[in-house]
Amino acid sequence: MIKRLRCDVTFGDSLLFILGWTLLIIITFGLASPFFIFSLIKFMINKTTIEEL
Repeated sequence: MIKRLRCDVTFGDSLLFILGWTLLIIITFGLASPFFIFSLIKFMINKTTIEEL
């Protein structure tokens, strides 16, 4: 069985994610920036599904 990963991220989803984190980083004077990469990984994993071919 062959399986592949499919990521269902739309332009709107990614734009809102980036804008939200940018605003959060600005408000907290950069204190939220170390947590951005972990949140990005979680966001991508939650939008990914496994498909069988």
